[in-house]
Amino acid sequence: MANRALGILMAVFVAVVAAYAFYPRSLPEFPATATQADRLRINGLAMAGQRIVAVGESGHILVSDDRAASWRDAKVNGNAEVARVEQTLTQVAFVDDRIALAVGHDGLILRSEDRGDTWAPVRFEKEYSDPLFSICAGQNGQVFVSGSFGRLLVSRDAGKSFEAVPIDLPDGPHLNAVSCSSQDGRMMAAGEMAQAQRSPDGGQTWTPMKIDYNGSLYGVVRLSDARWVIYGMLGHVFRSEDFGATWGEVATGTEASFFGHVLLADGKLVLLGQGGTVMVSADGGATFRIERSGGREAFVAGVELAPGRLLTGGEKGISEITLGRPVAALAGGQ
Repeated sequence: MANRALGILMAVFVAVVAAYAFYPRSLPEFPATATQADRLRINGLAMAGQRIVAVGESGHILVSDDRAASWRDAKVNGNAEVARVEQTLTQVAFVDDRIALAVGHDGLILRSEDRGDTWAPVRFEKEYSDPLFSICAGQNGQVFVSGSFGRLLVSRDAGKSFEAVPIDLPDGPHLNAVSCSSQDGRMMAAGEMAQAQRSPDGGQTWTPMKIDYNGSLYGVVRLSDARWVIYGMLGHVFRSEDFGATWGEVATGTEASFFGHVLLADGKLVLLGQGGTVMVSADGGATFRIERSGGREAFVAGVELAPGRLLTGGEKGISEITLGRPVAALAGGQ
C-alpha cells in the first residue's frame, strides 16, 4: 500500500513538473546579437551620422546606432557564386549616406543600400583567394578598390559593378591603400616595396612617386590638395607638400608599424599601429607625439566618436580610446 501511494505521489510530481515546463509564459529578451564586439577581430570601421559599421573575420559585419554602446549583426545575403559569406573582410566605407561597400578575401566586394543593415555580393573571384584591402569614394559616383598583386578596380555606378584600372606597377606589389576625394580628381595609391603612385585626373592616368624607402606602406592620407601623408612599417611616415612630387620622412620616435589612421574633425591626424601605438599630429603631419604605446594589441582602424574619443578596431575587437591621457598611465596596454 505504501509503495502504491509513493508511486501515485511520484506520478503527480512528474505531471506537475511537465505541466510547468510546457505552460506558455513570456521568455526573457536576448541580446540583438550573440557576437561580442570586443572578442572579434575587426579590420575596418566606417561611420555615417550615428551609424557605425564594423567588419572583420569570418565575414562578420556589425552595426551600431548608439555610438558603440551595443552592436547587432547585419544581414549578409549570398548569391549563386557565394552561398554563404565567410571570407575575412578587410575594410568598409560609406559611398554616401546610404550606400556602403565592404571588401575582403577572394576578391569579395559586398554592397549595402540601407546604411549597412543588409549586404549582398557584387563581386567575387572563385579562382583566386587574393584579398582586397582598401576603398575610397571619388567624384561622380566613382569608387576605387585596391588589393593584392597590384590590383586596382574602379566602379562608375556607386559600387554596383567594377572593372580593372590599368596601372604600371613593377613586380606587382600589394596595393595596401588607395585614397581619393570627391573634391577633385587627385588620388594616391601605395603598397609594398614603397611603390606609390598618384593620379591628378580621377584615376585615368597614374605616375610613380619616388620615396626614399623600400619597405611596405600601409596607408595614405589626404590633408589638402597638396599635402599628403603616407605611413607604413617600423614607424616610417612620409609627408609631401606638393602632391607627391617630393617626399620627406617625418621622425616618429617609434619602430611600431602603422596600419590605420583617423582624420579628426579639428584637423588632427591620428595614426594607429602595432603594440597599441597611437600617435597624433596637430600640424599637418610635420611632427607627431606619442599618445599611447605598450601592449600586445595592434590597432588597424578607427573612427571619431566625439572630440577626444576614438573607436578603434584590431586584433582584440572594438575598443574605445580617450585622447589626452598621460602615456605613463597607459603603459602595458591598459
